[in-house]
Amino acid sequence: MTAGDVDLWEDLLLAIEEGQVVPMVGRDLLVVNTDSEPRLFHRLVADRLAAELNVTSDKLPPEFDANDVICAYEDFHGDPMAINPRVVRILNALKVPVPESLRLLAEIPNLRLFVSTTCDKLLEEALTAVRGYPPAVVAFPPASNLTDFDDVLLERHGSLVFQILGRVSASASFAVTEGQVLEQMHDFMVGARRPERLIAKLQESHLLILGVSFPDWLARLLIRLARAKPLWDSRPMMEVIADGGRTQKDFAVFMHHFSPHQSRLFTGGSPVEFVRELHRRWFERHPRDAPSSSRVTPGGEELADMAGGSIFISYASEDRTAAFRLADALTSAGLEVWVDRRLNPGDDFRNIIERYIRECCAFVPVLSRHTVTNDERYFRREWAQAYDRNKGYFGADRNFLFPVVVDSTPSKEIKDLSTFGRTAVRAPEGSAPPDLIEQLDRAQKSWRKQFATT
Repeated sequence: MTAGDVDLWEDLLLAIEEGQVVPMVGRDLLVVNTDSEPRLFHRLVADRLAAELNVTSDKLPPEFDANDVICAYEDFHGDPMAINPRVVRILNALKVPVPESLRLLAEIPNLRLFVSTTCDKLLEEALTAVRGYPPAVVAFPPASNLTDFDDVLLERHGSLVFQILGRVSASASFAVTEGQVLEQMHDFMVGARRPERLIAKLQESHLLILGVSFPDWLARLLIRLARAKPLWDSRPMMEVIADGGRTQKDFAVFMHHFSPHQSRLFTGGSPVEFVRELHRRWFERHPRDAPSSSRVTPGGEELADMAGGSIFISYASEDRTAAFRLADALTSAGLEVWVDRRLNPGDDFRNIIERYIRECCAFVPVLSRHTVTNDERYFRREWAQAYDRNKGYFGADRNFLFPVVVDSTPSKEIKDLSTFGRTAVRAPEGSAPPDLIEQLDRAQKSWRKQFATT
């Protein structure tokens, strides 16, 4: 993949538009501007650590990092906890501007879940600065009671950073040395605290691997971990890898032979140059001054008005594309429809949304494998309110609830069907069958007739 590879860029941009891409951010993306020249953040940390430990340059390789410094330290005997407190002090004291690459990624609103392989807080700072509110942060090993990916956290905060090698902390472990990386990745892959929901999320997402610079063997393992099948098996999800260390011959040959269709290596420049090109192409397609109901702004998101008697569509965030397709199909059929098109639906407009549910003529819950969960998510509040309103329709000659299933999940696995009290209509990927359009049309006309006479 190069900067001029039009088809692959198109595939990537389309996947981002659909909210299906998870960036995996590594240290080689963290280029910061200092008083002298742009430098990699981890090299600045290594310089400070070498000075504190009195490790002279003659004991270090030319392009040394913190691992090199620690291994050259005479009093280091394998125990990372003897060094980590020093690293905490250095990182807390080292104040640098937000790296350009992180800011550019944060400006692309459809990127919501980020995986970080560094222990610093720069990605969190970039998202806060650009989007106007802080992301949720989960670290592995856990530094708090947050131990795994959580859709509720993502919806509540709008974005989530998962740090798979720990987060700088005086009370929790994080990886600086190669030994720590080995142990934490082992724990991540097979340990009792393995984050199952995050791994499941990665397995159903396209991955954008940026400047991770893991050793060859570990990079292969990480990619395999994020896939449910062997790399050579047919699968819908791809990996785009922009990583200067990963373009080495052995890795490229391995991916070419064993994942030739779905793994794409960017060879047109550095990870930083890749992010610049991605940002440029995204905003060519989505100009900043163009009106868009799904654009994230620093001050929050707008909520479209709803005319009374509209059809209200409620969905889980993973079913956004299907819900929007359903809404567009119903609108094209001449029906008046309302759907929350914000990227981050949640409590911000709870009172307004509750009013819209009271004033709609029909409520369409979108059911799928993503809704087969007991987790407390925002759409469930909407569904509970709609169910309560539906009680007023008991014995009436018209319906209020019109559940639809947008994927192939068997009806017996969708527990919400019993809640809604009627058979769901199958609307694959959001395609609206004629009988659903007809039923909703009758419901809307009945509401308008009743409203006009009251």
